[in-house]
Amino acid sequence: MDLQVFGQIIREKRNAIGLKQEELSIRSGVAIKTIHSIELGKGNPAIKTILRLFDTLSLDLLVVASKNNQK
Repeated sequence: MDLQVFGQIIREKRNAIGLKQEELSIRSGVAIKTIHSIELGKGNPAIKTILRLFDTLSLDLLVVASKNNQK
């Protein structure tokens, strides 16, 4: 998966539901620095981190994967 696209999807969903990075961090248990890095398309997040973000943002892995293939 393209990390730039993945980060963009996370940022767009977070903004769409009106969360700041800090709020997403608190709700998901993922460090704010990690969220910032992911949204910039940097780093290589662990699957546990990805699943926490998906759960918090109500994202579906198949939907994200299909969006990644379209971009």
